[in-house]
Amino acid sequence: FETFGNSIICLFEITTSAGWDGLLNPILNSGDCGNPGIGIVFFCSYIIISFLIVVNMYIAIILENFNVATEESGEPLCEDDFEMFYE
Repeated sequence: FETFGNSIICLFEITTSAGWDGLLNPILNSGDCGNPGIGIVFFCSYIIISFLIVVNMYIAIILENFNVATEESGEPLCEDDFEMFYE
């Protein structure tokens, strides 16, 4: 988190949960970047908030596609559909 570009890349890795455990070790190192305790609190809160948002987005997409699919198939199957299936 020393530069803006690195911090954006780190937050993207945390959001996609790709290698986020490797980012925890540098946060624990005390240096000129800040307090490790605040880093851990930020890290954990960002994971919780980003996962909640991502999971809710997936659920919303699935429900929207389900609604579209049920609206398109408004009519039940008829005899012609069964005959076409057997041919």
